[in-house]
Amino acid sequence: MEAKVSAASSLLAGPQFRRLLKFQMRRREGLGSNELEIRTETFKIFIVVDDPRLWFTVYRMRLRSPEDVQHRASRTSDAGGRWVLKKRYSECERFRRLHLKRIEAWEAAVRSEYAVVKVPGDARKTFALVSNSMRKAISPSFPKKHMRGDTPAIIRERVAGLPRFVRKLVAVYSDLTVHMANRLLHSSDYSASWTMLSNIMTELEAFLEIPQLQKDAETRRKSAVLALQDVDALPKLAEGEGEEQLCSICLNEDAAAEEDPPLVRLPCSHHFHEDCVIDWFSANISCPLCRRSTFQ
Repeated sequence: MEAKVSAASSLLAGPQFRRLLKFQMRRREGLGSNELEIRTETFKIFIVVDDPRLWFTVYRMRLRSPEDVQHRASRTSDAGGRWVLKKRYSECERFRRLHLKRIEAWEAAVRSEYAVVKVPGDARKTFALVSNSMRKAISPSFPKKHMRGDTPAIIRERVAGLPRFVRKLVAVYSDLTVHMANRLLHSSDYSASWTMLSNIMTELEAFLEIPQLQKDAETRRKSAVLALQDVDALPKLAEGEGEEQLCSICLNEDAAAEEDPPLVRLPCSHHFHEDCVIDWFSANISCPLCRRSTFQ
């Protein structure tokens, strides 16, 4: 997925969305081997209190975001990143079928829009990236459905398989939060598919029970990146004030690595190398110099 995004990122509309894609990829690279942590335990729910033969299994999954796993105690209380899901196998299996049905309906709507609107090749690649992102949750490794009651072997299979499914859904959710910032997807030419995509996002949030703190943290990070503005020329200093410091994050130590690394300006008017401040935003969304919040 990341290789496809990297290859096509220049095709995807505007510097703001390009920076958002870069942030997503560099954020994942920075997390290294850390991934969404899911610890699963099971318990029985008896359908009839006085009949121990009638019961079903509930899978309680404790989730920790990759950022929470990496930063551990240094995380602030408003950063989100931890929550609990309680699901039956049947709920997960039903949502998997629903998710595939929604994807297929969205793809059909996009094809219908192609027939009406003259769609350039770059736009088609954009929609293909979104489709690939959503489909990665549909895996043949999903635990099989059994007609008999839950046995220890069936439960073990699901304890291993259901967290994998949830982890992929969270990755889909994370990708969609980025792709939906692309103005191309919600242009008037694609209103039908945009409505469907928005509904898919709403259903993902509901099934995954994404906590409000987590959604707020993602919104702040995304808004910080989208608030960056290109810097075409540095402000001139008064005579005798010396040279303007290009980037106070790297102190220009990497200037030789790239002839003209792009500069961006924060809402507070301080400027930095684009790559430097995007990496900074993975852990902190305040200005590296004045510490003013970049979240507007």
